[in-house]
Amino acid sequence: MAEVVYPVTSDMTPAYLDLEADVLRKIAAIAWYEGSDPRLRLSEAIRAVAISERGTFSLKELASETHSWPRAAVEPPPCLAFLALTVLAAEDMGNAAESLAPRAYYARLARLLSLSDDDAALRNQYRMHAEFFWDCVNVWLVNLGGERGLPTAYSLSYRHVGLPMSQALVREGDRQKFPGMFAQFGLNPGARLAPEDLIPYLNTWLASESGASNLRRLWQRPGSHDKIAAIAAIELSNWNGLSQDSTSTSVPRRALLVATVRTGFLGSSLDLFLGLRPLGNVMDGQMEVRGASGDWVPLRFSRGTAGIWRTAYTETIDFGSVLDGLVRIRHHGDGDSDGSGYKRLPKAVVPFIYDELELAYVQSERLQLGADAIVLVRQGTGRASTSAVVEVEKTLNECARPGFSKHQIMAGLPPGWTLFAGVQLFRAPVTQTRIDELVPLARNQLTIAGGLRIPSRVRKWSTFEPPEVRATVQSETQLRVTLSKSLQTECIQDWSSDTGTLAADLNDLALPDGDYEVALYTGSKKTPTQQASLRLRSSYTVDPARSSAPRLRFSLATPMGVLTASEKAPEDAFVDGLVTHQGESGVTATVRATAEIFWSNPPKVAERPTVRIGTPDPKSCVVTGAHFIQLPPALGGRAPRWIQGVCTSCGMVTRYPGWLPRWGGTKSHDEMAPPQMTISNLVPVADEPVNWDAAQDVLMHMGGGPFASLESLAIQLEGSALFVINFARSLEALGHIAIERDDLGRPLRWQMSPACLAQTANGSYRLTGLWPADARESLVGSFANHIVTVRSEHGPTETFLVGIDEASAERVARHNAAQVAHDAGASLLAALPRLSAVSECLPRSAMPGFDAAARFDLDSANWMPTDDPSRSGAYRLRRGFETLYIYRSTTDIEKGSTAITRPNLAKHLAAAEIGRTFVLYNEPSQSLLSPNGCELPGLYARATVALAGCLPETKRITIGNNKRNCLSYASVDRHCADLIVTLLTT
Repeated sequence: MAEVVYPVTSDMTPAYLDLEADVLRKIAAIAWYEGSDPRLRLSEAIRAVAISERGTFSLKELASETHSWPRAAVEPPPCLAFLALTVLAAEDMGNAAESLAPRAYYARLARLLSLSDDDAALRNQYRMHAEFFWDCVNVWLVNLGGERGLPTAYSLSYRHVGLPMSQALVREGDRQKFPGMFAQFGLNPGARLAPEDLIPYLNTWLASESGASNLRRLWQRPGSHDKIAAIAAIELSNWNGLSQDSTSTSVPRRALLVATVRTGFLGSSLDLFLGLRPLGNVMDGQMEVRGASGDWVPLRFSRGTAGIWRTAYTETIDFGSVLDGLVRIRHHGDGDSDGSGYKRLPKAVVPFIYDELELAYVQSERLQLGADAIVLVRQGTGRASTSAVVEVEKTLNECARPGFSKHQIMAGLPPGWTLFAGVQLFRAPVTQTRIDELVPLARNQLTIAGGLRIPSRVRKWSTFEPPEVRATVQSETQLRVTLSKSLQTECIQDWSSDTGTLAADLNDLALPDGDYEVALYTGSKKTPTQQASLRLRSSYTVDPARSSAPRLRFSLATPMGVLTASEKAPEDAFVDGLVTHQGESGVTATVRATAEIFWSNPPKVAERPTVRIGTPDPKSCVVTGAHFIQLPPALGGRAPRWIQGVCTSCGMVTRYPGWLPRWGGTKSHDEMAPPQMTISNLVPVADEPVNWDAAQDVLMHMGGGPFASLESLAIQLEGSALFVINFARSLEALGHIAIERDDLGRPLRWQMSPACLAQTANGSYRLTGLWPADARESLVGSFANHIVTVRSEHGPTETFLVGIDEASAERVARHNAAQVAHDAGASLLAALPRLSAVSECLPRSAMPGFDAAARFDLDSANWMPTDDPSRSGAYRLRRGFETLYIYRSTTDIEKGSTAITRPNLAKHLAAAEIGRTFVLYNEPSQSLLSPNGCELPGLYARATVALAGCLPETKRITIGNNKRNCLSYASVDRHCADLIVTLLTT
């Protein structure tokens, strides 16, 4: 059953125990059943286990086996076949031919087992064990890391019967239509909404969607709305943003904005991108945007992770014109006469919701309760924007969690716009507001957000950087949130609030690794309004995907091994972490390292021209905000949850929540007033420092994988592409990870290096590679007086064993299955080839075309624009929204070839071409210096960092008239300095 119903998949898709007729036949064939009634044979198999010779039904034996099933097992739990039978019973509900009531579940299950319709033992045993059985299936899918699908067996109504109904009510073909609805209404991928908040969407969608006839029939059944909405909520929470229905006219082609806010060591900045959600599978990223002059300008988009394609570089686009103008995008070469391209209308208020899959803020129709958000507000003139900043700030002061910030000047923020960052909306506006982007459509919301999320198909967080539980209730002020261990009924923590809002920091609980369930209860209800799973992991446990992680080492059989690790079997000489095996390059120090420099202060460089997006008529409603919204007529009856209006001028769709209080009428003010919610009791939002140690622990839990997983982890620490580069480069230089790169220097895969005790220049031993939390704790217990930790703002905490001899180091290593690298830095340096040998081995290709080029000027150590890349040196080429770094030697110029590589390597190769090096040596302080941006490449950096056991520090140096920020590598003695300079100089 597991092989057929839960096949191994590479997609992040929900998995249902859905036994349609063809699925049941496949299961029967694998089980060697050749009869014509697989349902009957399955029932007989269950009867043989669950019904005694006296005809009494009991799940005691099956429950005992399931309790003995290891919770970390990758084999399916023993209860799976019985649960399949319960799903068959749920599928039979609504079948009038059986002379049973449509909701009669237990009678149908009894008939499948040849029991009487009112068998009391069946009901009691089922209620006693069913939830535990389904929890085991969910845990099993989580154990597999999502490779057999994501768990879906959750129930918010009809506590026991709802579980099999969640698997059987909506068929697979109908579930595949839900993404079309999500895209049509602009819902955010991965959003976790309460089922009741999806009912109005389903109601409107099913009234107009012609391709969902089966769902429409189900929707018309009495009592079906909550159940279908619960399934839609699960599908939405697992939706990756893709919509395969490219022919649907109800799904709009929206262009949107994607933003990242960086608050790191380089200051705060806002990065904006243009984004698209393409329909179907046809998308190559080659697009055109209509510029201010009316011409169509080429624009390249790259694939994101949540169904979004977005531009790669923001510095070439004038995002002030994007925010103010009408954005029109089409596929390259397509006509736009039919209006089928992508459009984005200008708005005075632009909300962004943080997307956990995209790892960025994505433009949304309106704010969402409890979610991390930012808001851009136009400061200019016009009916909709004159007081927009004032009104937004007033509303956020009343309804958002304290601690949000207001910025009118920030790097990357277009002039004339204000940014509200750190926004978490916890209540809907009480007073009327004309800015409907601030009015959430949901009423009650349970959100698990923040913390450090572990890159995985299954949603989980770092145990050492857990998320926060946020809850808000609009309908009443009493709420309760419970936390319990999965597969257990005992409540670990219970939070209550009489203010309608709650934010609980899980750091205070010091929870261990494990699976937990969080439930939101409103008022005096005993049934949860919303539930969510919380999974915490650390290096105490092993990610299921670690077994498939690559085994990467640096082979020194070729000079290219200096730049990239590989999975190939190592030759005689290779580097594994900080252990050098049989490595002697034969290069001797023949060039003396000095403090001389040959570069001067960089000159000012002209800014790169930007692309301006066309702006509509300044008197049009898309600029002034004076939309003429046509609303549907009021036909009486119960008010809808929300009301949709359309601007008769520009076609903008606006949705007004129908559940918000409307003053007037016959009711008194007290009867109409909403509950008095309070947000002042919430702990203010605060910027958390970059937690390098939690990130390193996550990497030890994962073990390795595609570089995209390391990238998604780094972006959570600081949302910038530059930090991703620094994060990977730092951990690689420290010897903690190995990275495999392609011929163009692009990272492909990574792996945690093996545990090692690497001896530094001062004789201490540093812990590098895979030292999980339990191994470190054991070491602290045994060598408390010999352990020294060194913390850093720009790297992980490094742990040293000091005052021990080589024999003691060997004993520690054997006890922890680790290696010892005596004199690690010097040994690695002695094994490295000259940089000139690396240059000769770099793959060559024809000179690529480009739109703009810059040459690295060695005299100023700075990029300078050029139109002629016909001289040897390092170049930066831009074409569309792609940037390439290349190196061209004298031989390359003659042959018309080039080597595409990393920027720092290209710079050092260009200097070596003229017999120079950027490296300086300060002998009194035994420090090696190199200008920022000219970091030592590959294993040259690893060897130099290993001498001191810490990353280089940034220092501003003054030599003569030159002032420059440089990287300072410590603990480099004269011999090592001379050898490094010799290796880097031709």
